[in-house]
Amino acid sequence: MTSLLQRLKYGQFNSSLARSLLRLYFRDGNDYRVLFGPLKGHRLYYDSSINFHAVLGIWDLEGLEILEKFFECTGILEGEPCLADVGANIGFVSLWYAKLMEGRGKVFAFEPAPSTLSILKKNLQLNSAHNIEVVEKACSNNSNDIEFFLASHHHSSSLMESWASDEEHPAERIVVKATTLDEFFSTQQHWPDFIKMDIEGGGVFALKGCDKCVEKARPYFWIESHTPEEDRAISDLIVHHDYQAYRLQTRSWVKNMENTHPDPDGVWGTLLLCPSEKAGQLRSAL
Repeated sequence: MTSLLQRLKYGQFNSSLARSLLRLYFRDGNDYRVLFGPLKGHRLYYDSSINFHAVLGIWDLEGLEILEKFFECTGILEGEPCLADVGANIGFVSLWYAKLMEGRGKVFAFEPAPSTLSILKKNLQLNSAHNIEVVEKACSNNSNDIEFFLASHHHSSSLMESWASDEEHPAERIVVKATTLDEFFSTQQHWPDFIKMDIEGGGVFALKGCDKCVEKARPYFWIESHTPEEDRAISDLIVHHDYQAYRLQTRSWVKNMENTHPDPDGVWGTLLLCPSEKAGQLRSAL
């Protein structure tokens, strides 16, 4: 019962009936006021390809609750913070960052998928989010043009064809511009204080392109892993750069940094990565 109540609290449910009822009200191409959650009062464009959790405002409520505690504890949103939203999608999380920052600092929203980019830009304009800059590129381990795979559902599009495709819906292959986080932020005024990365397996590439960011700024990461290969890429960053990891799914700190799934104490799931030298204050807060 506790698990059921927790899922309801955080909006962790899927319902074909709910989707059918919502389609009676929501119309493609129109914008609607968000009714619930941390973006309540904002406006978002609706598209039938978008998960209804986002337009209602109940997207990833559990993760955002943990992040809010984290931001309060570390104080990194004070002053002029620099945040990277890698895999910004339609801008839900970027808009939340901007709301917390109250006009200070800057969010860089990385998104390569053309149709998703269109909605992202509309949402930022609709909410006058002037401190969010859209970067129309994929994050990878080099800055050449790169193959990108559009899935039947926009949340599954990826640099990994195997992730974006299934037997019934093969992914559409396109070419997009790419950058490394190191190269991009070397041209900016600030290195990132915080990097959110949710790119459907693409962390295998993107994490290889941020060594300089990690060395110069020691940023925190909020990263969702999707594949065994991505688990390994995260583990390599943790070990090589001396980080600690807190896992959302188990509400616990990772013990075995060099191991991945199926080790229950290894690296997998949705993780908050913290430089070891800053982990003390977080351990008491989370």
